[in-house]
Amino acid sequence: MTVEKKKTIQTFVERLNTLLQGYELGDLVKAVDIQDTLSSLYKELQNLPRMEKFAQLAQHLIRVADGLADPEKEPKAVSLLRSVSNDLNAFLSGTLSGKELGARVRAKSGLFRQVLFGQGIQPVPGEEREAKKTEAIAPRQEIPSGGASVPPPSLGYEVGYFDSIVEDEKLLSQFFSEAKDHLEEAQSILVELEYDPTNKELINTIFRNFHTIKGSSAFLGLRNVEELSHAIEDLLALVREGKIFLSKELIDLVFHGMELLRNLLEGMHINDFKPQEMKKSFRIIDIHPYINLMRRVLDQYKYRKIGEILAEEGKITLQDLQKLLRKQTETEKKIGELVVEEKIATTEDVLDALKKQKTQVAKVKRLGYVKVSNEKLNTLIDIVGELVINQSMLKQELLGGATSDRAERNISQLETITTTIKNLVLSMGMTPISEIFTKLRVVARNTAEELGKSVYVEMRGEDTELDRNVIETIYDPLIHIIRNSIDHGIEPAEERQQKGKDKVGKILLAAEHKGSGIEIVIEDDGRGIEADRVKAKAMELGLLKKEEAESISIKDLYAFLFLPGFSTSSSVTTVSGRGVGLDVVKKNLDSIHGRVEIVSEPGKFTRFIIRLPLTLAIIEGFVTRVGENKYVFPFSAIEEIKVIDASEIMASENGSEALIYHRGAHIPVLKAHRVFKEEEKKNGERILSLLFSLDQSKYCVVVDELIGKQEIVIKNLSDTLLQECPYFSGGTIFGDGSIGFVVDMQGFLESLK
Repeated sequence: MTVEKKKTIQTFVERLNTLLQGYELGDLVKAVDIQDTLSSLYKELQNLPRMEKFAQLAQHLIRVADGLADPEKEPKAVSLLRSVSNDLNAFLSGTLSGKELGARVRAKSGLFRQVLFGQGIQPVPGEEREAKKTEAIAPRQEIPSGGASVPPPSLGYEVGYFDSIVEDEKLLSQFFSEAKDHLEEAQSILVELEYDPTNKELINTIFRNFHTIKGSSAFLGLRNVEELSHAIEDLLALVREGKIFLSKELIDLVFHGMELLRNLLEGMHINDFKPQEMKKSFRIIDIHPYINLMRRVLDQYKYRKIGEILAEEGKITLQDLQKLLRKQTETEKKIGELVVEEKIATTEDVLDALKKQKTQVAKVKRLGYVKVSNEKLNTLIDIVGELVINQSMLKQELLGGATSDRAERNISQLETITTTIKNLVLSMGMTPISEIFTKLRVVARNTAEELGKSVYVEMRGEDTELDRNVIETIYDPLIHIIRNSIDHGIEPAEERQQKGKDKVGKILLAAEHKGSGIEIVIEDDGRGIEADRVKAKAMELGLLKKEEAESISIKDLYAFLFLPGFSTSSSVTTVSGRGVGLDVVKKNLDSIHGRVEIVSEPGKFTRFIIRLPLTLAIIEGFVTRVGENKYVFPFSAIEEIKVIDASEIMASENGSEALIYHRGAHIPVLKAHRVFKEEEKKNGERILSLLFSLDQSKYCVVVDELIGKQEIVIKNLSDTLLQECPYFSGGTIFGDGSIGFVVDMQGFLESLK
């Protein structure tokens, strides 16, 4: 066994130790974690040479861990698992020899039998007979260095359990397709329920999914599928009735059950729906531990434990919690008492956790959601925009002349109310980007499977909120980019291995606030973009002349990728090669004043950077005057307002650019008059300017007059005007009835270039 493999196995054993030390009786979530860890350990061991006996021990421990779902077996199962886990840890760390380990495991043989078959508990019909049958073939299955006489795992299916499966392969095939569709729909709904767990419509839909699978499988005699889907249906029935809150832990358990169902369906498909062959696959997939676990959930799982609440809120650390749990096994005191005794948290913290434990279900039930159509919500946002404009007009009208202190107070109160309503309404129109990020993970997985590649998707900043209209518009572009990244970017496993990369490709999905908008990044660690291929394709299509090819910038070269019909793929697949995809990205982003940029390094990565407006309704802007008109710059992008003396302005080395030296850096001076085609007014030696920071560069924009910060209601401009003036993102109406233009800084800079 290599050092690396030994470390991997040691990691699994250490994780198992940690889980068992912190395990409390009835801890359903940890029970699943323990089973998963043992399964992972078994998979690592079973393919290693000379580790067959270790693998057998891990296999027995998996069966022991099934006892955690049975209240009668649970205490002994925990005790046995802790004991064997400690022995394994001692063996791997070198403090226990193989011979001593074997002796210790043999000494626990009786406890193994008690947990597997129960003391005074009748085994599942056929289970004991199956065990004896196996022992007759292999009387002693030894563990390392001598081993122990431990019964092999038995899945507990009674005699004749699978006898009622119909012999009609066509019907079984149709059921497979139907059930697969229901599982796919259930998966997407379950993802949505993570963020909207009280949505009755979604809960009813997912309940019907499992109800249909249960009914169809019962008709075909697929008892295992029927029982599994029935267990999930029972849980969802209680959720639907409001008796149990669908917490994240329960959602994880439903996902676990769906994976088991997928495994059963895969067992049907891989055996071409031949009943006799299907039965062989079914027998190695044990559904009973999960069903027992779900039964206990229905009986017990209605609240989080005090220790979990304190740990989640950061009042105590996980290490403290584990230490207290170990101490609790030696005393009858509750965790809350021990926390105060050890002075890890205060009495107030524990009382607060107790209140939350008692009221959490009730609180969640009272939190309701009302579904409102986008059309009505957009109308409401527009009306609030008009309210902001009218409030501004009223303020200007009343405060224009002499007014009383009372009038000023009333106007100030009106401003406060208007701002509160505006913020509330805008927040109603916002939704976390995780809503589409999670769906994109599914898209990535399906695309990778379609292309025979392995891809891991990492998400960051998924809590970032975005306007609902923007979310809807960017979903298709992000799908195209993800599929493009997997097809063009991520190399096949063999090619990645040859390049010294991990066989599994990685795609990063990230979102964060940047300036007055949101920046979304999609990055893959694939082969990157070959500039020469893009150039060759552009020249082939007549988009680029040969003499221009040498001097063209990378940014301008990558812009060709967004043209309709442009594709560097040499073959047509179901994913790419038809020249359709990135042009849709550009078109959709243009419709919401978004922008996309590509950064790539051949052989290493490709990064798509999408910049979007935060909301399409109301922004904080800084109003200026240039020539005869008012122009609004996004306030969040402004770093400083500076009055420049004419003598401070210097020319660049080639004389093509005006610069100022400010705070240790040379900053280009840009005259807004040139972009807006306004007549420049002379202010003598004093020049008014705004200092911006954009894309890690600084700019100094010269204007004629600084009016001040205001809340700006953005009005749409005509498509014709926006095409002619790409440096505007919209228009606005001021309190005095005059109009102004909202500046898009990216477009402003590109127009100057």
